[in-house]
Amino acid sequence: MTSRLLWGLRWYEKMTENENDLIVQDEQLPAADEHTGKKLGLVRGARDFIGNTFATLKGKDMNQAVEEFTSEMTLVAEGLSEDQAVLRQDVDKLSAQQTLLEEKMQRSGKDAKAETAELREALKQNKKQAENLEKRLDALEKALKDAEKKPQKMGLGQTLRQATWMVGIICVAWVVVTVLKLIGR
Repeated sequence: MTSRLLWGLRWYEKMTENENDLIVQDEQLPAADEHTGKKLGLVRGARDFIGNTFATLKGKDMNQAVEEFTSEMTLVAEGLSEDQAVLRQDVDKLSAQQTLLEEKMQRSGKDAKAETAELREALKQNKKQAENLEKRLDALEKALKDAEKKPQKMGLGQTLRQATWMVGIICVAWVVVTVLKLIGR
């Protein structure tokens, strides 16, 4: 980039040095015409440009001009080649980074898909368990309501338990009465 700027500055300096050689003398200019003032200025400008172009070629050796042009174009081509090499390296780096990112995204996508599938399966199992628990809870609530509504029948176990308590109370009472009789005598 800097080589192209230096080349441009050198070219500009050469052009300003050669401007004195390019000035056309007043004797060579056509006389001003009153009716064609604007056209005359345009024609005069074009003629000056062409004359100046040929004047620069006449003043220099053609081989030297070709050599200068070739060296300057070589300098520009080298600068462009260096810039192109740097750009190619940047493109290669970006391409490698993009490839790595794509692979990473594919791996993350596969991992995410696997995790998503596992989570869906776990969710299905949890839903089934929740439904089963809800059914059991509903059945227990219904059984509790039915038990509250019906009068409780004494079962054999309850009857035996009550009978055992009554026999125990009677035995304790007999022991207490016997002990009191013994003490009172």
